[in-house]
Amino acid sequence: MRTFAFTRLQKPILIWLLVISCAHAYTQQPSSVQCRPISAIKTTTPPKIDGDLSDECWKTAAKAEGFVDIATNAPGKDATTAWICYDDKNIYVAFDCQDGEPDKVTARETVRDSKFQIQQGNGSTSGPQNTEDNVEFDIDPFLTFKTQDLSQFSVNAIGTPSAQLAGGRANKAEWKGDFLVAAKRTATGWTAEMQIPWKSLNYPRSSKPVVIGVNFQRYQNRSAINYYWSDVTAQTFTDKEGQWNGVSVPGAGFKPTLSLLPYVLGAAQTSGFSLRGGLDTRYTITPELTAVGTLEPDFSTVEGAVTNIQFSRGEKFLPESRPFFLEGQNLFNPGFNFLGPGPLYYSDRIPGFDVGTKLYGKVDPTDTIGFLDTDSFGGRNDTFLRLNHDLGPTATAGIFVGDKNTPGDNNLTTSFDYHERWGKALFETRLSDTSGPTAGGGGSAVNLGYQDKYLTSVVEYADLSNRFVDEDGFVPFIGYKGFQGLFDWTAQYKSTPLRSFEVTWSPLYWWNMDGTPFYRQTDLFLTATTKKDDSATLELDYDRYNTSLDQYASLTLLHGVTNRFAQYGIQVQTGILNEAPATYISPTVSLRLFKKLDLTYTGSLLNLQGVTQQHVATANYVVSPTVSFGGRIVVQNSNTNWFLFYHNSGGKGTEYYFVIGDPNAPKFVRQALVKVVFAL
Repeated sequence: MRTFAFTRLQKPILIWLLVISCAHAYTQQPSSVQCRPISAIKTTTPPKIDGDLSDECWKTAAKAEGFVDIATNAPGKDATTAWICYDDKNIYVAFDCQDGEPDKVTARETVRDSKFQIQQGNGSTSGPQNTEDNVEFDIDPFLTFKTQDLSQFSVNAIGTPSAQLAGGRANKAEWKGDFLVAAKRTATGWTAEMQIPWKSLNYPRSSKPVVIGVNFQRYQNRSAINYYWSDVTAQTFTDKEGQWNGVSVPGAGFKPTLSLLPYVLGAAQTSGFSLRGGLDTRYTITPELTAVGTLEPDFSTVEGAVTNIQFSRGEKFLPESRPFFLEGQNLFNPGFNFLGPGPLYYSDRIPGFDVGTKLYGKVDPTDTIGFLDTDSFGGRNDTFLRLNHDLGPTATAGIFVGDKNTPGDNNLTTSFDYHERWGKALFETRLSDTSGPTAGGGGSAVNLGYQDKYLTSVVEYADLSNRFVDEDGFVPFIGYKGFQGLFDWTAQYKSTPLRSFEVTWSPLYWWNMDGTPFYRQTDLFLTATTKKDDSATLELDYDRYNTSLDQYASLTLLHGVTNRFAQYGIQVQTGILNEAPATYISPTVSLRLFKKLDLTYTGSLLNLQGVTQQHVATANYVVSPTVSFGGRIVVQNSNTNWFLFYHNSGGKGTEYYFVIGDPNAPKFVRQALVKVVFAL
């Protein structure tokens, strides 16, 4: 029988709630900053999405102009104008980007969603990325002024679309809807058009016109300037976004929709042939709330990240790549904006399972829910619940429950968190507790921060019991109390060979629970980026972990910072690790050949009481936005794994996979997989 004990947290939570409620009531004043307004205009003549702005609807659409450089708050040297209108099916957005040097407008990416998920050589991803000329439309349908409720739609100067939906929603292309874009070069710059389906968004149901948060962005690659219509400042404070007034959302025509993606997988191995199937489902209960389910999910065609061999005192975090966990993933973690002891929900802990269910979205305009449950028949069960309440444009509070249950064992984690910003000052706190046969300790963390135009500074105090064991979380260190900080200063330059210079200092001092020193660190990064797209990063680190010493210097050189199609670099690190002399060398190369073939290579050589090596090489040939083939090879010491794939995906119909090998095995597996997914 499960026990969701919250006892140890009840008293401190009540005290914190009382203090925070009083502080919130005292400090919550009407904002003196007026968000830029723009009118909602409905059209009866939707545009043809071809990048040509001669359509009749743009003559009457609401116009957004007066874009500013958010780093300097100055008007843009090259004018940017945007237009917006809508009907009951779609939102339509257009951009006209003037450029004094139109021949220097740069765009290379041809892979859908590349802006928000740039593939790295080691298999991991990072984003969002501004590495080329592009425009972006941001929409906050519930006007919560929260990043997690913001959906982003972008197109580059050659017409490649990228979308990132609120909460990580609808990562399957078949479930994102028909987000259409087009771009066109002109004699004075370039233009773009977007068509965004209402059904792709979570939005409030209302019979009366509503106010929706919006913003328009432009990134100019040659000047490395971010232009925004509504000036959210260099810190991108979302409470300064614009307001789209008088929108009649298409609530009357909404009908709950059930989408099915059954699959069939055939596998041929040396031991014989197998055939099995499964089902992914998605049900839009309301425009605000979505349910996702999976039966006998298959992750055999998912290419996971590769853990690098660089020395680390704690466990290394790996990004999630399995589609079921990506749906709504941003709604589950009570994380901090900066620092923090680690996420309490880490889906990489959950292995394969038989059935999974997920519910996420808005219960009402100020309350968000995330619920996830996975079951292995007769074995393991993992359950997570996250509730988040908006207290205002810059304040939220939430609770989290995570439960791992196996026969004869149970691990329960509960947490309360609160986040608020007053102008440039930030306050965040989290109180957590764990229970179970091997757990039974609590933890707390408090962050105080300040963000200015060039400076970000955060100081954190945290303490975690020796018995703080969260088996479904990522908390690399426990049994400590102490402080850590993050101080980052960055500047951009317009009239020097340097494009930017950044200094980051990360001090840390933790004690064991008995008061003896545990972990002491000071880490300094200096990064310079030139206008020729080169960068150099120098890291100086001094650590003492109990009585063990780490002391090293690291230099990273990179050419083609914003161009992954012609990028190469090297990292060299030397010093002392774990009381022993150590050297680490890591070259990287990323190229595009024949305008279609992407090649990446990352090598690692660690000499620490013996030599460890790793080599990761990938190839991906992009036939079209929905068709690609390629492979990856991973060599780690004496182990070698490789696989080849063909993938046809992203259309409205059937999706095909063909894979030779196992993408995530330590050594090559003699097998061939054929997987067919049907979109119903």
